[in-house]
Amino acid sequence: MYTSLLFIACCSVGISSFPVNGIKEKPVSYKEIFARADSFVAITNDGRIDWISDKGTVIKSKSIEGEAFHTVTINNLQMVVAGISGALYFFDNDTTFMKIETGTKSPANCLALFNGKVIAGYDNGELRIGNTGFSFKTVRIGLKGNIISLSVTTKECYGVTDQGEIIHTNDGTEWTTFDFNKIYNGYYNSCSFTKIITTPGQIAVIGKDINGLPVLFFSSKGTVWTQRLLTYTDEKGFIDTFNDITNDIYYDSSKEQFIMACNNGKLMTIPSCSHCNKLYNITDKNLNGISGNEHVIIIVGEENYIKIIDADIL
Repeated sequence: MYTSLLFIACCSVGISSFPVNGIKEKPVSYKEIFARADSFVAITNDGRIDWISDKGTVIKSKSIEGEAFHTVTINNLQMVVAGISGALYFFDNDTTFMKIETGTKSPANCLALFNGKVIAGYDNGELRIGNTGFSFKTVRIGLKGNIISLSVTTKECYGVTDQGEIIHTNDGTEWTTFDFNKIYNGYYNSCSFTKIITTPGQIAVIGKDINGLPVLFFSSKGTVWTQRLLTYTDEKGFIDTFNDITNDIYYDSSKEQFIMACNNGKLMTIPSCSHCNKLYNITDKNLNGISGNEHVIIIVGEENYIKIIDADIL
């Protein structure tokens, strides 16, 4: 049902927007968030990294002048952040910090820590892969699109492009490509993917189709994909179709359901029951990132928006 929620905490931190020659710049906003042991790390489009407690409190921050962060990845206590300058920033156990030059000034669209390697995805089907000594090599897969999301398990790494391609590797070196739009031509509408997430039993991709409508697809092994219809019961009891853009997706293993963070403050839960999707309206701001742990779900978005939700009520 389309509804509102009771939240643990909500705040907007350090909102700023400065006029330049009478033109208002975009406000400082959170772009992405990742869970770690008992807290979270979020990045902003003005080069700030915030460590956030599971109560929604910013514990500490680090800013890098001249940067605009847009993607982060975490594996245990290691973290890599990418911004617009082309450099990556590596953190180990919150004590070691170093700037990594990857040999390009192009910004990385997405990151993964996999098989002892840092993997960064770029425009024009390009990957840059570095070892623990951060010596990077360039891998070009021959894709039509830009690599914009990566997700890993302990044994596999998947990625997607904005031209409907899905890439996969078992070792971080050899990659295969699944051209979703070509294979499903005439069956599904052509799609542009924005995020991929891997879970122990399922892979999910989100994006939009050629008509601009949001899409969600599931697969068990990345070779056969099934669309999940984004329908829900509205406040009047009627079945409606969701049509806001989805920006991020998280898997809540405790409830075995996916949760999507979307534009216009919408949050949608996707349980195993195909008729049980629920839509929540939590703010008027676009929601850019979502993560969680066994206790809480945390959402971040425009104007440094943070929202903590009790995981039990979704």
